[in-house]
Amino acid sequence: MLPPATARFGWLLLTSLVLLFGGLYNGFPLVTYDTGTYLGSGLTLSVPDDRPLTYGLFMRVASLQFSLWLVVFFQCLLLAGLLLRYLEVYVPRARHPATRLALLLAFGWATGLSWISCELMPDIFTAIGLLALGLVLLGHARSQWRRAGLLLLALVSAMMHSSNVLTFSLVVSGFGALAAGRGWFRRGWLRPAYWRQSLAAVLAAWLVLPAMHRAFGGEFAISRAAPAFLMGRLCETGILERFLDDHCGWNQAYSLCAYRDRLPNDASSFMWSPDSPMNQTGGWNAHLAEYRGIIGQVLRTPRYYPSLAAEAAQATLRQLTHALHGNGAPPACGVDTPPYSQVQVFNHGYELKEYMTSLQNQSRLDFTALNERLPWVYVLALLVVLAGLARPGVRRRVGPAGGMLLVLVGVALVANAFVTGSLANVLDRLQVRMAWLLPFAALLLAAEHGPAVLLAGLRLLRRGRQLAKN
Repeated sequence: MLPPATARFGWLLLTSLVLLFGGLYNGFPLVTYDTGTYLGSGLTLSVPDDRPLTYGLFMRVASLQFSLWLVVFFQCLLLAGLLLRYLEVYVPRARHPATRLALLLAFGWATGLSWISCELMPDIFTAIGLLALGLVLLGHARSQWRRAGLLLLALVSAMMHSSNVLTFSLVVSGFGALAAGRGWFRRGWLRPAYWRQSLAAVLAAWLVLPAMHRAFGGEFAISRAAPAFLMGRLCETGILERFLDDHCGWNQAYSLCAYRDRLPNDASSFMWSPDSPMNQTGGWNAHLAEYRGIIGQVLRTPRYYPSLAAEAAQATLRQLTHALHGNGAPPACGVDTPPYSQVQVFNHGYELKEYMTSLQNQSRLDFTALNERLPWVYVLALLVVLAGLARPGVRRRVGPAGGMLLVLVGVALVANAFVTGSLANVLDRLQVRMAWLLPFAALLLAAEHGPAVLLAGLRLLRRGRQLAKN
C-alpha cells in the first residue's frame, strides 16, 4: 500500500491530467492572438504596453524554456489542488479520491473547463486566485503556512491580468461589506483577521505589479495602454462622441475631433482596426496624454454620470450572459500570426510542428455542442441553488459555510462582469474563464446534501400517499 502522501500526490496528478484533456485532444495547448504577446514578453523580459508582464514570466519559468506543455501542466496542477481541497471541505461524504475524481470528470464534461485550463493565457488564473481567496476567507486554511501560500497565489493571480487587480479588490471588499452588514463577523462565521489578510494581499497587487514593471524597464503602471482601452469603451458607449461634440470647436483641440463623425461602433474596432482614428494617427503611444485628459474631464463632469452608470449596468448584465467557449480561440493561428512567430522562436522552434498540426491550427475544433449544452448547465446550477435555498430545511443543512460560499461566488461573478464589461469589452472569453464557479458551487452542495434532501422528499411523498389512503 502506498504512503498517504504518495497516494494523495498520485490522485492530484490524475486530476491534473483530467484538466489537461483539452490540450491533449487538441495536440497542443490552445492559443489566442494574445498568446504571442505574453510569450514574447517572457522570452525578452520586456514589459508589454497593453498587459502585465507576470504571465510572460510565468511562461518562462514554468516551461523551463523547454516545453510549453509544462506551462499548462502547472496551471492544471494548481487548479486540481484547489478543486480537490474544495471537494474535501464541502463534500466530506465523498471520502474516496476516486469519487472526487469522478465528480470532476462529470463537471469537466459539462462545463468544458479543460479548454480554459489548457490555454496559454492568464485567464484560468482569475478562477485560481478567487478559489485561493475563498479558502482563506471562509476559514479553510487554518495552517499559517498554508494560508500564506494561498494568499501568495492570490497575489500572483491578481497580477496575471490587468482586470484581476480591480476584480479581486472588489470581491474581497464587497464580500467584507456584506459580511459586516449581515453580522457574519459578529456571529463568528467569518474571522476578521482572515478578511484583512485577504484584503492586504489583493491591495498589494496595486503596488507590486507596477513596481515589477519598473524593475524590468517599464513604467510604474499596471498597464501603460489602460487609457486607450478606456477610450475604446467610451467610444462604444457614445459618450466619446458627445464629449467631442461639446469640446471640438474651431480650434480642433483634440486629434479625435477630425474623426468625430467617423468613430468606430465598438471598443475592439477602436483599439485594433488599422482604420480606427487612434491607429491612423500614431497609435495609443502617440495620444496617451490626450486620452488621459479626456477621461479625466469625463469623470469630472456630472452630466455624463447618468450615461456612465447606465452603460456600466448594461455592460455588466450583458457580460453575465456572455460565457461561452471559443470566442477567444481563433480557428487557426498559423504563419504570420503573433503566436506562430513566438513559438517559432521558443526553444529554437522545438514545438513548431506540434503547434502547426494541432486541431486548432487545422480549423478542426468545434465548440458547438459544448456551447449548446453550457447555458443549460448554468440554468440548472442556478435553479438548484435557488430552489434549494428557498426551502428552510435545505438552508439549515447547507448552513452558514455553504451559504457564504454561494455569496462569494455571486459577488465574484458580478465583479468580473462589471470590470471586464464596463471598462473594456463584453467578450465571452472574459466571463467563461470563471463562470464555471457557479456550477462548481452547486455541484459541491448538491453532492453533499442532495441525497439527504432527496430522501426527505421521498419520505414526505410516501407519508402524503399514506394519508391520502386513510
